[in-house]
Amino acid sequence: MRKTAFGIALISLVLLTPVLVQAGGGRGVGVKAPGPAVLSLPAGIPGQTMFWLDSPQDGAVVSGIVPVTGWVLDNREVSNIDLYVDGVFFGSADLNIPRYDIVQAYPWILQENHDHPGFSTSFDAGALTNGSHTLFVRVTFGDGSAQDFAERTVTVDKGINQPPFGELELPGPAQPMDSVFPVTGWALDDTMVTFVEILVDGEVAGNAELGMPRPDVHNRYPDAPNSANAGFVRMFNTSTLTNGVHTLAVRIWDDQGASRVIGRRFVQVFNNGRNLAPFGRIEWPISDHYMYITGCNNPGGWSGPNLNDYSEWELISGWALDVGSRTDDGGVAFLQLLVDGTIQREIPQDYMYFPLFKMDVNAYGLERPDIHRLFPDVPNSKDSGFTFALNVKELLFDKKFPQGLHYLSVRAGDREGYWSTLMTIPVIFDCDDDPDRPSFGDIYTPTVLERTSGTYEVSGWANDYDILTAVHIMVDGVVVGDADFYLPSPEVTDRYPWIPASLTWRSGYKYELDTTKLADGPHVLVVRTEDAWGSQTYVGQRTFIVDNLNH
Repeated sequence: MRKTAFGIALISLVLLTPVLVQAGGGRGVGVKAPGPAVLSLPAGIPGQTMFWLDSPQDGAVVSGIVPVTGWVLDNREVSNIDLYVDGVFFGSADLNIPRYDIVQAYPWILQENHDHPGFSTSFDAGALTNGSHTLFVRVTFGDGSAQDFAERTVTVDKGINQPPFGELELPGPAQPMDSVFPVTGWALDDTMVTFVEILVDGEVAGNAELGMPRPDVHNRYPDAPNSANAGFVRMFNTSTLTNGVHTLAVRIWDDQGASRVIGRRFVQVFNNGRNLAPFGRIEWPISDHYMYITGCNNPGGWSGPNLNDYSEWELISGWALDVGSRTDDGGVAFLQLLVDGTIQREIPQDYMYFPLFKMDVNAYGLERPDIHRLFPDVPNSKDSGFTFALNVKELLFDKKFPQGLHYLSVRAGDREGYWSTLMTIPVIFDCDDDPDRPSFGDIYTPTVLERTSGTYEVSGWANDYDILTAVHIMVDGVVVGDADFYLPSPEVTDRYPWIPASLTWRSGYKYELDTTKLADGPHVLVVRTEDAWGSQTYVGQRTFIVDNLNH
């Protein structure tokens, strides 16, 4: 019999048939045996709840961390989904998970803005006795009403060693890859994930770096050990492969020797010198940093750079890497520091030891073990740091750069003759012909991508040559409060001996940030100071993670 398009659509609906429950109170079983499809017109949907539980299956034998996932649609909106096992509350589900399969099956739900109907949570079977247990989920709607769905029985067998589980997120299916490409995802186990292997064409190509913050995974698997840092990443050097199609897979292992392949992809590798230009970033200074000098009221007294006057100099630092079209071709050949597109310093030509900073400047090859952990198979990743020393007086007095906004860039070239601009940031040149001088400082906490919850202490140091009047704490571009400042900070005096101690010994600040007022996920923290002249300066920027669901 020939299948028509309508027949195929009807079969699809039979295979994915949710329970349709009339809106209202009372307890209902949310998943039943498959039956004829309920073909309701869109106009009939507002009076019904559409619910489906994907896992676990009724009668399943379970062990370890058991996912509980599904989807629900209701015009009353869903405010909360709670999991109960044997009538005992076990946890709240993570809501608003995209389910594009449901959107395709029921396209009229887009009219109601229900394009993220999925939910996910889990429970630890190890916390239960062996044998039969009953679970259900309780859905609370926007109008305050609640209804129970999906009552089913599972059998716990704690003698089964659950293999680790997870997800490969990048690369995607049929992903083109070149240069250094991030292989990312997450991995969990009911005990401990020991390592994550990257397989190419069936052979182990290396291990991923573990411990990346993943509050979304923690929300779904709160009982799994280390779920808050379940992410992994391997910055994979594709230049080690021949051009063409390869198979990439990820295999994870637990501490009891169990393993699982969590994803397999066909990828297309195409590398040549042109698409393998150097890459990296400027880490200091941050965008909109003030580069401030003194002596503008007497420019005739300038006789050239003074290596002992810290007020003339700005330190620029970061890292740079390169891979070649052949493994013996890779490597950074030169680095240039540019201001408004003009070269100011070059590595290796301008290399020198700077006694004031007690380090090499205009130098490449500084030790960076953190970069090596992320790029283990990239040549020279262990020694990928760079520094430049820029004399701002020279730019203003000799080279006649005006005060105000300028653009600072670092450009890198490789051994095959290709180059790229690693990064460009705005900076501000300022001088003491204006009595107002900018503030300076840094952020201690949170650290980069640190996971936070509840009330969290933001801390650091900030000071100003004039009177500091406020330290504003900004999150995602909005001022959320003002920090206490002028707090004792002997560590700043020790760390920056060239700055007068009168400015550093009481330059600390602290602020109690209420993260419960922020959505779970990444946020950008900026610290902005204000002085007696009313001028404002950005002294630090940091991305951090909020995770309050299970705290």
